[in-house]
Amino acid sequence: MTASGEQQQLLNRLSRQLIEDYWDFYPTAGSRIGRHEYDGRLPDLSPGKLAGRVRALNDGLDRLESIDRNTLDKEAGLSHRLLEQFLRRELFILTEMRSLENNPMRQVGYLNMGSYVRRDYAPLEDRVRSATEALKQVPDFLNTLESALQPEIGAPVLDMSVESYAGMARFYRMDLAQAVAGMVPPDLESSFNAAREAAAQAVDRFVEGLETRKQAAPKDFSIGPALYRSMMSLGEGVDVSLEQLEKVGQDNLEENLAKLADVAGRISSGRSIHEIVDEISRNHPSADALIPDTRSMLEDLRQALLDLGLLSVPSEDRCEVLETPTYMRYAFAAMDSAGALEHRATESFYYVTPVEPHWTPEQQEQWLSNFNYDTLKIISIHEVYPGHFVHHLHNRYGRELPLINRVATSYAFTEGWAHYTEQMVLDSGYEQGNLNLQLTQLLEALVRNCRYLCSIRMHTQGMTVDQATDFFVENAYMGEHPARREALRGTFDPGYLNYTLGKLMIMKLARDRQRESNGSFSLREFHDELLSFGGPAIPLLREVMLQKPGGSPL
Repeated sequence: MTASGEQQQLLNRLSRQLIEDYWDFYPTAGSRIGRHEYDGRLPDLSPGKLAGRVRALNDGLDRLESIDRNTLDKEAGLSHRLLEQFLRRELFILTEMRSLENNPMRQVGYLNMGSYVRRDYAPLEDRVRSATEALKQVPDFLNTLESALQPEIGAPVLDMSVESYAGMARFYRMDLAQAVAGMVPPDLESSFNAAREAAAQAVDRFVEGLETRKQAAPKDFSIGPALYRSMMSLGEGVDVSLEQLEKVGQDNLEENLAKLADVAGRISSGRSIHEIVDEISRNHPSADALIPDTRSMLEDLRQALLDLGLLSVPSEDRCEVLETPTYMRYAFAAMDSAGALEHRATESFYYVTPVEPHWTPEQQEQWLSNFNYDTLKIISIHEVYPGHFVHHLHNRYGRELPLINRVATSYAFTEGWAHYTEQMVLDSGYEQGNLNLQLTQLLEALVRNCRYLCSIRMHTQGMTVDQATDFFVENAYMGEHPARREALRGTFDPGYLNYTLGKLMIMKLARDRQRESNGSFSLREFHDELLSFGGPAIPLLREVMLQKPGGSPL
């Protein structure tokens, strides 16, 4: 065997071992990707276990360094870089970002038991037994989290944490109960219900503790410039100054505002943008038609995607369009794809959030206006065709991927791809001449522009939540309430700049690839190759997709 082959085998073995160590420490991640031997477990985040995990990460980096990356081919080199970034990112989160101590929102996902009752990967009785075991661990998990939390958690982060954890308690009491009621043997249901209520009560106590903390919570929630730069470098492989990063976002905001003014003028030169948006918003499905109209729209989008030849759709699989579960109804819509290693329950769910029956007619109308047919098309492009769902199909049915490519996914790639497709599909001729749809796409882009700039400014320049709210109102034409919700998200999720960041990096990669192609560039081939790598940090992809990968990814 050649030296290159030996190093490749060493890398494959080390990669699998380190990923399985990761799943053993974070069993919920293993379960959700489709490795159900990790079902029924929550992570142990106690100080001793965390210290051991830090040692294991440093040891893994030392072992990885012993593999000579220079002997590997391009794709194996990408796997090596992915694994290194994967380890360094977790080490950064545990030792520098320290979200366990200052950001409870980062831990609420561990408590989500929805996949046990929603995905039919095993008999329901087995899944309920696993859920019961996991629910029994919730009180100890929250006691560990409560002990780890520091007093300087920012007030806005606490506000959002209270809301999110309280929603999880309601999910335990309502959704989980309804999903299992009468569906399993009485003794199993009784055990499940006892664990479910004990877990809900533990969440209640945790929420009470968060409420108490709010009384003396500082207003500052920012992570600061140093951590922000490290977040971008270690999380997304983006090594540019904050000044350059901000300028890229500001330039794109101004470009989109100019495009919006141009499109609005072509729609009607005598009306304001707000008036045009109001008119577009009135053309929406009824409450009863929201789900069936969305299903029909998806088939039209899929066919248009095939007709335009923008990328391959490597399966006849369809996603199911369902009402959003109650604990997720903070979002208008969301895609819930099966885990990358799931072999039994491979269905994917496209959730669309309905009106609530107790709402007033005015509230129902306001909600449905957000699902006007133009906005619903842009959301469905992002979530389904050719956004998240088609990305998922490439991961499942495309070429065989190294395990690290399936596990080490990038925030900027995942959301950047979906956001990129909104503009790309329209630029490629979809519904050409539909100015209302063009204006709607630009409005969605402006929301992401505001996330980008408010993230940088809130966490590195002292921008307040009130100032960020005003920024969304003024630049994304949002109402005050949704604008504040967007601003609040940025307090606990500074990475939400990655929607626009990822989009811009993909656009730059496409331009650079086209420049190297000498007139033979194919958008379809570019997209298919882009999606063939999983979801790695985009700067790493430049090294395998470009002949001359140097220069800024932006």
